Amino acid sequence: MDHETRSDIEPGSSAADAREALHAAEASPVPVPWTEPPPHRPPGAGEATCPVCLERIAAGVALCPECGEPTDAPKRPATAPSIPDAPRDASWLSLHWRPLVTIGAILGLICTGGALRYLAPHRFAPSRAASPVAPPAPVCGAPCWSGESCQLGRCVWQRPNDVGHVVDAPSIAGPFSLPKDALDALPLDRDRFVVALSSGLEVRSSRTGEALSLVTEAPHVRRLHRVGDVVYATAPTRIYVIDGATTRLLKTIELGEAVGDIQVGASGRRALASLPAAHAVAILATEYHAEIERIQFGDDAVGPVAVDDSGSRAITTTGQLPLSGQREPPGGVAYPFDPSRLGSEQDRVRTSMVGNPASALMIPDGSAGFVALRAENTLVPLTWLPSGAVRQEARITTCREPEQIELVRSDRRAIVRCNEGRAIQVFDLSKRELLRAVTFPGRALDMSVAPDGAQAVVALSGDGGGSVALVDLKSYAAKVHPLGGEPTRIRLAPDGGSALAFGDRAKVAWVLQ
Repeated sequence: MDHETRSDIEPGSSAADAREALHAAEASPVPVPWTEPPPHRPPGAGEATCPVCLERIAAGVALCPECGEPTDAPKRPATAPSIPDAPRDASWLSLHWRPLVTIGAILGLICTGGALRYLAPHRFAPSRAASPVAPPAPVCGAPCWSGESCQLGRCVWQRPNDVGHVVDAPSIAGPFSLPKDALDALPLDRDRFVVALSSGLEVRSSRTGEALSLVTEAPHVRRLHRVGDVVYATAPTRIYVIDGATTRLLKTIELGEAVGDIQVGASGRRALASLPAAHAVAILATEYHAEIERIQFGDDAVGPVAVDDSGSRAITTTGQLPLSGQREPPGGVAYPFDPSRLGSEQDRVRTSMVGNPASALMIPDGSAGFVALRAENTLVPLTWLPSGAVRQEARITTCREPEQIELVRSDRRAIVRCNEGRAIQVFDLSKRELLRAVTFPGRALDMSVAPDGAQAVVALSGDGGGSVALVDLKSYAAKVHPLGGEPTRIRLAPDGGSALAFGDRAKVAWVLQ
């Protein structure tokens, strides 16, 4: 409010009159020249300062005559602003020195790094040739067998650490006389072996041959088979499951028929037991020792069984070994089947093989199989087709009367034992070629392959007595050890360090360690 307007208002006028006069003065088009406000002076006696417009007014007035606001409003604290105004005489450098210092520090760091990189040793030396990258390790084209590992593009068999074979010059204990009703014998370890009797299983010492105990809960045992850590003792209508460490009866598997042959897969989870009288093969679960499935094969009395590592492909045949003086069984059939499927879902593939198929072998990967024809002196390879059918390949000639074919996982070989031929023959399964033939002075009656794949133990007959041949499967050198009697069966201990030769006719046993 200027002085002219203020002089027009009488001192005794009311506040409303003062406001009307003020509005009239503001609405007047007369320009008011700008004058410098008077210097601030502290209010004197009887005067006060308006808290809103900061004009001097009379003390005690309820409304400010200058701005019309109440004079009793709370006062705001007079504090300095957060960003003070720049002085009028400040230069540009004084206002911008901080960002200039920051930019200079950053440029100094960059220039220092560039200079150090330029002055580094061997800065201008020729670059070294890049080190040659090692070529990728070759990968095996086909899956390796169980127990093999892929090394430099080739599947190599890894021998287990806890197995071995019989030494070249073993100590022979025996002969140990056995009861006349003894039908089979099997070593439990290096110190004990068990004998199958009509009264039960008799445990004997491997050093002295003396009887240690008798398992009377398993009578009328005919054959003994090792299945992992237990022994399957076959009786006319059942299988006794015996613990190999304690010789305690664990369980009895009721089958209702006599068992011909038992084969265990590489995983050990399934065992295949042929039932010739029932024309079937029973699938046994070795985890809880029970029959889980039975596969029928028409009217054919199947006997020998072979299975691959996966347990999905197997072969069973109708061949059998005739006793001395008997004629060769006529005809012959081989049945490929899938043990992992139910009996009602089998493909019923029947392959005719005239010539007494006495033994069978499955390749661990399930790609092929072999059947030994005893009367024809040949091996018949079988190949599985994608459609599920089986094709017979070109036959391989063997020595006379091939009765047994066993797998040697080291170097992927197979060994064929010939009775009349008095020899064993080693074949390459990949090329299906004969590698070596080892002849003996007598008939080869039985054979076992050491678990380390380094040795074959063969039972031999003779005029004055039998013997045992230890064949090194690396050099194919054979060492014959006479026994003074004729052994008909050879059984190896679980670790392969000892062998038991059993004479079925004379009822005697020898232990080689």
